[in-house]
Amino acid sequence: MPIVEKIYPEYIRLDGGTQPRVQVSQEVCDEYAEQMRAGQPFPHIDVYFDGEDYWLADGFHRHQASMFARPGEAMECRIYQGTQQDAQWHSYSVNKTHGLRRTNQDKIRAVKSALQHPEGAGKSDRQIGEHVGVHFNTVSRHRKALEREVTITRSDSRTGRDGRAINTSNIGKTKRKGKKSGSRKSSTRISRNANLPKLGHSKPRPMIAMQLPPNNPQMAGATLWQLFDLPFIESLIQDLTQRIQEQGEN
Repeated sequence: MPIVEKIYPEYIRLDGGTQPRVQVSQEVCDEYAEQMRAGQPFPHIDVYFDGEDYWLADGFHRHQASMFARPGEAMECRIYQGTQQDAQWHSYSVNKTHGLRRTNQDKIRAVKSALQHPEGAGKSDRQIGEHVGVHFNTVSRHRKALEREVTITRSDSRTGRDGRAINTSNIGKTKRKGKKSGSRKSSTRISRNANLPKLGHSKPRPMIAMQLPPNNPQMAGATLWQLFDLPFIESLIQDLTQRIQEQGEN
C-alpha cells in the first residue's frame, strides 16, 4: 500500500522514462498553477521510491504546476515502494479516465513502451490493452510492427489473464488444403546462392525527454541541474557563452 508524504518537487526524478505523453502541455501547467494559487485541491501525484531515488509515475502536469505556483514548497505525494521499471509500468496505465485526455500519439507511445517493457514480455495483447486502456487489436498491430523492426523478439508463448501459458503460433493461420496429384509446383523459387537482404540496426543512444518552461529560466536551470552531471553543465555553459559572444559580434 502506498503512503502519503510531502516531498520537494526538485527531489523527484523526471528522467526515468515514465512520461506517458508525447509532450507536456504548457497551457495545462499554467492553468493548474493558477488553480493551485487559488487554493483548489488536486489529487496526489504518484511516485515510486527505490531506496535512493523518487521516480514520478503519474502527475507531470501537476508536478510542474506546483513548482510554478508554490516555489520552494513540498507537495503531497502518494509513494509506492518500487523500482524505476515499476514506475514505468505504472505510467503506461495513467490518464485513461482522468486528467488531460490522451491523444492517439500518447496511446501509441504507451502501447509501444508497454510491449518493450520487461513486465509486458509474455503478456497477451488483451492484457496489455487493458493495462494501457486501448483495444487489444491496437496492441496486436503495434506488436507485429515492432517484431518486423526487430525492436522486440517474437514469442509464441504468452500468459493469459488466468495465468496459463498460451501458444500463439497458429493464431491467424488457416489450414492449407492438401495438394492435388499432378498439380504444378510454383515456378517462383529463390536460389540458395541468392544474396538476401539483412536487416541491421544499431542500439540507439540514450536520450532524455524534458519540457523546459520558456518564461522561467530559474526553473529551466533547476531542471537541467537535476538531470545532468557537472561536466555536462560546464560544457553547456561554455557552449552557450560562446554563442552569446558570437551573437554580440554579429
